[in-house]
Amino acid sequence: MSTTKNLRLARFLKGFLDLIFGLLVIVAVGLVLWMAYSVLVSSQSGFLGTASLPVRIGTGEEPQFEVTFSGATRDRIETAFVDKAEGTLWLETSNYQLILIANIAKVVTAAGLAYVFYQLRAFVKLILDGKPFAEQAGLHLKRLGYAVLLVGIGSPVVQFFAAWEIFNRLPTTVPALSPGPTFNAEVILGSLLVLLLAYVWSHGLDLERERALTI
Repeated sequence: MSTTKNLRLARFLKGFLDLIFGLLVIVAVGLVLWMAYSVLVSSQSGFLGTASLPVRIGTGEEPQFEVTFSGATRDRIETAFVDKAEGTLWLETSNYQLILIANIAKVVTAAGLAYVFYQLRAFVKLILDGKPFAEQAGLHLKRLGYAVLLVGIGSPVVQFFAAWEIFNRLPTTVPALSPGPTFNAEVILGSLLVLLLAYVWSHGLDLERERALTI
């Protein structure tokens, strides 16, 4: 009974991963097509495209945004500010270069996430085929861990440099903004845990093969 439930869960998970993988591929292809379309029609009058980039409010290593109060306050407040405020800056522009720079970072992220879900799909497929402890399963787990680590580190880096390049082309903003985003520690920790699981999994398979040879 429990085996049947586990297989149903694995089939459901496989279908869900197929859906997410397909959507990510569509998003990546759609972004590439949108970039090509922006280049082709940017010379036409009245064309406006959208470019978005992660930003932090304020400048410096630890951006802060000062807060002011309208009217008198009953409590004595010397200073007030928002620390590490982050968001997304949206630009409606006819400059196709800004659109290309902003969307290249999104394509890289979408492609990386698609590869992550591709490895997840391959691992779940081995479970459905009754081969969860095959050598290939450990390999997919390792690839999954490295892919999540690369996405967790690489995606913010690519988005930061894309935002930095766009800011170099913009006039001074009010309020002052700086490129984002910051690293997601949870994603990096999760990838390290997946890698640890993959190496434990592979080590267990090696021990099992050695035991089988000694019998």
